[in-house]
Amino acid sequence: MMRHERQVELLRRLQGADAPRPGPLGASSMHNSATAYTSAARFDDELRVLFTGMAQLAALSCEVAEPGAFVTTTVGRVPIVVVRQDDGRVRAFVNACRHRGATLFTAMAGDGLRKITCPYHAWTYGLDGCLRSFPGAEAGFDDIDRSTHGLHEVTAAEDHGLVFVRLDSDAGPFTVDEALHGAQDELADFGLAGYTHIETRSNEWRMNWKLVMDTFTEPYHIPWLHKDSIAPYYLFDRWIHDDYGPHPRFIGTRKSVTDELAKPNEDDWDLLPHGTIQYLLIPNAVLVHQIDHIELWRLVPLAVNRTIAVTSIYAPPGPVTDKARRYFVKNLDILLGVTNSEDFPAQERIQRNLDSGAVPEVVYGKMEPALVHYHAAINKLLADAGASQ
Repeated sequence: MMRHERQVELLRRLQGADAPRPGPLGASSMHNSATAYTSAARFDDELRVLFTGMAQLAALSCEVAEPGAFVTTTVGRVPIVVVRQDDGRVRAFVNACRHRGATLFTAMAGDGLRKITCPYHAWTYGLDGCLRSFPGAEAGFDDIDRSTHGLHEVTAAEDHGLVFVRLDSDAGPFTVDEALHGAQDELADFGLAGYTHIETRSNEWRMNWKLVMDTFTEPYHIPWLHKDSIAPYYLFDRWIHDDYGPHPRFIGTRKSVTDELAKPNEDDWDLLPHGTIQYLLIPNAVLVHQIDHIELWRLVPLAVNRTIAVTSIYAPPGPVTDKARRYFVKNLDILLGVTNSEDFPAQERIQRNLDSGAVPEVVYGKMEPALVHYHAAINKLLADAGASQ
């Protein structure tokens, strides 16, 4: 878990009468064009610059813990499968057969692979993606060079219990530390490789993918949007915010944190039971520590106003009993019960308003610093690549 001295350091920011409320505020507000959420041309640029050019979080290492384990995901519009190799490395491939483009894996995850066999015509590959055989049809493909017909591989990197992939193979290898821009110093403390995957669910929403991300950037909406659910338990005017390169880290706090700060001895302080620690990893992942477990949101942009949100929950290191598994599934039920009935329907209505053309821009306030940083970082990445804004 996060080092105790780091927890104390973060809690000190909230301590005392001088702690700003609301706050701490960002340097300035920001106006962002509605086209950030509605422009098809900009959406295409985002797929090219952000989803193809950037490394992004594909899985936690615990999802592919043993050789032969695999997990599927979608990066931008590209279906990907991550496979643990016999030598312990992870490799990532386009989840499509080289014969006719059939999907190789339809399951979200699995284990025990010794080979990869296409369900359409049984073309067979090794775990390393190399084409091994054309069962029952060797003569029909005797003019095909197997050595040049392996699975299309994409660059993968693993560290700190995280697996990142990058579609742009021309950009060469990368490290997880490079992708995290310093956030690894905190994330490494959580020991994510030792966690256990419990369950993953997905839902499609009629909104731009960034509206899903916006949900996690501020607590300002809690007293109103969530007045009948989680509002009694959360502060909306105190938070902790830091940036790691383009990635904001935002910590929302429960009201119980005031009792923690009232303890006279800092050795007794503990942030984790009172904070929702959210790492917004540009472009499309939110990694969350929530009291006693990990949550991961991964977004798949289908169109400028259509997005699949994939939500996973992970139990901390140690044996997971059936009772514990039910507890973590219940936490996932509660999480999605709030987001799917309150947050995301509100964001779908926002999308319709922006699509109408009647709302030319949105405003992010100084009390939404993570939101400001997130969109400013995206706009800069697009501008640096010469993309439309």
